[in-house]
Amino acid sequence: MATLILDTSHKLLAVGIVKDNQVLASLQEDMRQKQSEKLVYFIEAVLNKANISKKEIDSIVLTDGPGSYTGLRIAMTFTKVFALTQDIKVYTISTFLSISGKKDGFVMLDARSKRVFGAHVKDGVVLDTDIYNLSDISEAWGPFYGDTSLIGLENHFGEVVFNINELKESWKVVESIDTLSPRYAS
Repeated sequence: MATLILDTSHKLLAVGIVKDNQVLASLQEDMRQKQSEKLVYFIEAVLNKANISKKEIDSIVLTDGPGSYTGLRIAMTFTKVFALTQDIKVYTISTFLSISGKKDGFVMLDARSKRVFGAHVKDGVVLDTDIYNLSDISEAWGPFYGDTSLIGLENHFGEVVFNINELKESWKVVESIDTLSPRYAS
């Protein structure tokens, strides 16, 4: 059986297929608010590349925030519909961890108005989350991940599917698909 990994919570659309703890196929691209138009295409592409059928998917892992209001809802809506049509397990993981993986540093996502959703991360654990003014971010918090162009660096999102796969111990089981909801700010 296989796990489908989804992240639509920020600029990127990341989709992957994992089987036996190995990433068989993944796609990641900067979508700039076009995730809803490309999600199903990306899923079909990774399924084809991995030679896996939809019926072989027995679990989905998706980011649950923080992140874009609409972006978070795209993967969640897909997951809810898919879970209603197939008997699958659903897990969530923090968007911050999807970006940083097990690396230490500070993860940031654009919250507009010169602010970011931010978190210090260490060894694959989110230590704290908050909304920070860009002017309050210290160089000492680095290395930095995510929308780092906001502080004059090149954006650094890493390999989201691989990060999520390596952090299986951080996946949180969704007991009821009806209770699946985004964490917008923390």
